Amino acid sequence: MRRKKIFRLFDRYLGIPIVILLALFTRRRRRLPIEHIQNILFIKLAAIGDAILLIPTLRKLKNSFPNAEITFMCSDINLSVIEKIPYVDHIINCRVYDFKNPMNFVRFVRSLRKTKYEIVLDGGQWERINSIITVFTRRDYSIGFRTKGQWKHVVNDAVVEHSRTKHELENFMDLLIPIGIVPVNGEHNFDELQLEFFLKPEHRKFRDEFWHKNGLEGKTVICLHPGCGENGKQREWALENYITMAKRLHKSDPDIRFIITGTEFERYLCDPLAEALKGFVINTAGKFTLEESAALVERADLMVCSNTGILHVSACVGTKTIGMHGPTNSVKWGAYNKKAVAIISRKFCSPCLYLGHDYGCNQPTCMQEITADEVYMEIRKALRPELFLKILTT
Repeated sequence: MRRKKIFRLFDRYLGIPIVILLALFTRRRRRLPIEHIQNILFIKLAAIGDAILLIPTLRKLKNSFPNAEITFMCSDINLSVIEKIPYVDHIINCRVYDFKNPMNFVRFVRSLRKTKYEIVLDGGQWERINSIITVFTRRDYSIGFRTKGQWKHVVNDAVVEHSRTKHELENFMDLLIPIGIVPVNGEHNFDELQLEFFLKPEHRKFRDEFWHKNGLEGKTVICLHPGCGENGKQREWALENYITMAKRLHKSDPDIRFIITGTEFERYLCDPLAEALKGFVINTAGKFTLEESAALVERADLMVCSNTGILHVSACVGTKTIGMHGPTNSVKWGAYNKKAVAIISRKFCSPCLYLGHDYGCNQPTCMQEITADEVYMEIRKALRPELFLKILTT
């Protein structure tokens, strides 16, 4: 956690002047290589949610340049997603924290420059390290976001305005506009932007065996994911709210069962939640791979969580989602799925988060404005919409 905070400070306060200096000394007029595009490099070092939202962009890129090889530069943070995407031909795992030793960066650049890329696409919204890496690539043309106040765009040959009001999936797709992949009438096609998650038969076999072993056939299964990763505490919904809501749901329908999902790190939330719901809950936190967890979510009736990576995984596999948003903007970061329901904090200053982890205050209280009653009712509507339609029409 502390290491990531130091990296963000370094990236901002040293990264901006470094990027500007590099642009002054290395910038030259480049021509877009319309023909003979053989190698494309896409750079995005974080995070899992963003990696999932990039799938439609990578799919469109591969379909538009079927003979080109796409290399994706990621990090340990999002590697688990990127290595499953079939539209990526090669992966470079960039361990940024190793660059505290300058010789590691030199060795990294030497290896990187062994390949010539016709196009480099930088998917980072604010990270100056992406821009620094772009400068040291052998490339014909580079494209990246122009994000207000970040100065990362100055090294690129073409820039795309990063919009605060578009869904981030659509922002990523806009990176393809400079190479001629333009949305019809300026609007992206919703169906073309549909997400995917690449589960294999063994993952679904595991899921079906899990269902049978735990007696979940014929039950209403709801997934709860209380954590938001190492940097997302401000986005978490209070544990007592999950407990109150879940107990009320089970009391209203004894056939409801809960599956708790989460990483090993998030067990500090998942374990006490499982203890409180003992008798009608299964705690899977830290036990299964991302693919196995996604397979479980795919068969569940509903996912309830804050704005975190599993929200987008749920959208990928087509599961109904109830996503809770306090500091995050649901228009920009909500589940990209027609089955999704966004519950938004009523606090006057919400949402405040735009980039990275720059929250409007150190200890946001906006998630407290979302009540257990409110989430309970939205879950009831999602599970039995016909009852609420009947009420509205009578």
